[in-house]
Amino acid sequence: MTFGEKLRGYRHGAGKSLNVLARESSCSKSYLSRLESGERRPSPEVARHLDLLLNAGGALKAAARDDRERTANLVGPGRGVDEAAYGDALLRLRELGRRHSARMVLNMVRGMVADLDDDRVAAHLTEYASWMAQESGDSAEALNLITATATLARRGAARDLQAYALVRRAELLLADPRRSAELAAGIRGHRGVASRIRGLAALTEAKALALTGPARAAEAALDAGVVLLSRADADPGPFPVGPSTLADEAVAAGGWTMFDLGRTTDAVARLGAAIDGSPPDGHRARGLLGARLARAHLDLGDLEEAEAAVRTSLAMARRSGSASTLAELRLFGQDLRRWPGHPVADGLRAEVAAGLTAR
Repeated sequence: MTFGEKLRGYRHGAGKSLNVLARESSCSKSYLSRLESGERRPSPEVARHLDLLLNAGGALKAAARDDRERTANLVGPGRGVDEAAYGDALLRLRELGRRHSARMVLNMVRGMVADLDDDRVAAHLTEYASWMAQESGDSAEALNLITATATLARRGAARDLQAYALVRRAELLLADPRRSAELAAGIRGHRGVASRIRGLAALTEAKALALTGPARAAEAALDAGVVLLSRADADPGPFPVGPSTLADEAVAAGGWTMFDLGRTTDAVARLGAAIDGSPPDGHRARGLLGARLARAHLDLGDLEEAEAAVRTSLAMARRSGSASTLAELRLFGQDLRRWPGHPVADGLRAEVAAGLTAR
């Protein structure tokens, strides 16, 4: 029997649903379902964790080891790294990163990279480390890690990841929107790169153009992103590239861009849809989008909706410590200055200030 078959058997034997096991193991329900179906293979750490939770007496650990041995021929010649296992380990880290301290997860990723001699696998882990550095508030470290990602990806012949490293650089450079847009546009136009990477580049280009270019250029980039992402390969392999929390990156990017273009009603609809499509444990994404949604409601003069959105965002920020969310919440606090003396606005300003200083 495979690991997935045994996992399902032990779960049923324990009388646990996928929802219950997901809660107890801190793994997502979808990840556990993919393990049981054989679409994913667990890292040794995940197999050991599930073995203990289900009192399998080592049977799940042994099944995971047997699966790895049976599929060892899938690893390229000369490589001593099981890419599928590392891919599952990275998925597990992404799940932890959604709801735990970015610095803690960053240190875990660094520890894994330090033990690797495979450039391609190390490149994927280092790219995720750059996200965690950004989320911990260290943009300089995030840029350094993206530079390292590009170098490792080039050495490991991971062409799409090498291109995506430039998309990430463009995202980190949004404070310089002209430079960011130019960098992202270069990747969007590169036909030798996967459609998903080009689509993500187009969305980043749209965000940058919304800050500096004509509205029609930002809209065109958004439309291009939607088309390119619709062409993306359904099977990303053991290492999916790019964001993994949002069900529809284009909707989220569209909401973000519409706000900067001053099309606030459209922004509210898109941001709300993006939040509704994100998993409950996606604290970083929900917090960041929620803070921008609160700003959009404020622009429309709807303090009641802004209050609800910002309180949810603050709750997400308290759980994740997301530097990106906290930055957007600071802007919300500044936006409240347009409501001097208003009791609701004054209360929200104090609440946001307390949430920011609590970090």
